[in-house]
Amino acid sequence: MKKKLFASAVFLLLFIASAGAQDLNLAVNFLQGEKSKDSHSTEESFAISNSAVAYSVKYSGRNGQNRQDMEKTCTFTEQDIRNIVQTIEAKGLNVTDSLFRESSKTKSYEVYTNISMAININGQEYKIKINGDTNDLDDSALYKNSVFFITMLRNMVESCK
Repeated sequence: MKKKLFASAVFLLLFIASAGAQDLNLAVNFLQGEKSKDSHSTEESFAISNSAVAYSVKYSGRNGQNRQDMEKTCTFTEQDIRNIVQTIEAKGLNVTDSLFRESSKTKSYEVYTNISMAININGQEYKIKINGDTNDLDDSALYKNSVFFITMLRNMVESCK
């Protein structure tokens, strides 16, 4: 029931507009995991509709045993939203693009990621999808800038009330 309520809140955040200086709707899913004998993953979701924010993180696998899943809602300031939009533009994330690096199925160890971003700024839509072994993606500006942006969002959510 709690998960359904949270999912409903995320849905509402994405599709209900509120007044604000910037019209920003953002949905980000970030999965990072390790394929090994001690496989594990972390999945984070961010949803922003203007200033309303919903965040969740879920851990699975061996390393997730001692970590608590978390859900949080809060409100960003207008300055926070301006900073987000400026970062999207400065890091070149105001694009529709995808990046896929197929890895070898025979690898016994791999750190992989799956990133999905849907961004709507003042009615302009952008979508980014990234999937693959992080070692194979390290040379990509799109990957590096997306991870930078997600880290920035995570830090903003941690300090958000």
